[in-house]
Amino acid sequence: MSSDAAESYKKSKDSDAGSNNAHNNQSESQKPGDNAERNKSNKNSNESQGNCYCGKDRNLNIAELLCASCNRWFHESCIGYQLGKLVPFMTNYLFICKNCSPTGLETFKKNQAPFPQMCLTAIANLRQETVKDGSNRVLFSKDREIIPYIDQYWEAMTTMPRRVTQSWYATVQRALIKDIQVLFTYEEDANQGPMFGLYNMELTAIKPNYEAMIKQGQLKVTDMGIATSKLN
Repeated sequence: MSSDAAESYKKSKDSDAGSNNAHNNQSESQKPGDNAERNKSNKNSNESQGNCYCGKDRNLNIAELLCASCNRWFHESCIGYQLGKLVPFMTNYLFICKNCSPTGLETFKKNQAPFPQMCLTAIANLRQETVKDGSNRVLFSKDREIIPYIDQYWEAMTTMPRRVTQSWYATVQRALIKDIQVLFTYEEDANQGPMFGLYNMELTAIKPNYEAMIKQGQLKVTDMGIATSKLN
């Protein structure tokens, strides 16, 4: 290789090295900003997905309430408000956590639950019990399990006065049959009779319909978030 060619080759390599160094420096200079943005994004994501004042995950074995404003779940045991009797997987309530409340106090109201809601809550709890004991059953007897569950936890499930006669048994059956393939699934068992399960098996998806409450005027959207209409 001639001296001129060698000199030209050396300059070319030096130029490439300089270019690569500049590129690397630029990449390095971008990293802190990129990391900051990424951390900020992750933080926002975590905050939006976080639950409860305690920061712990959901616990399907206890009652939990969904805040109408921040859309986070709160464990019954972490809530300061005197909630009274509750069961898991209820949907007939209105709750605003203390972080979203303009007064810093929690807001809670339990509404009257129609029978389809009570049936859904009952089956969800029966299902979760079988998850705990490992039997993982998905269908439950109307007469031997669903109706007895509602009867046992009536006061916790609804504000509706307990029925003095057993005529509501037939109402439960009508509610279950009416919403087959909407809320419930159905099979006839030769030994146990009518068996019902949940159409949507995802228990974490069971929650109040706050959108409907907004339309009905029970909730209103403000600049500060979701606010309640007068509860009393």
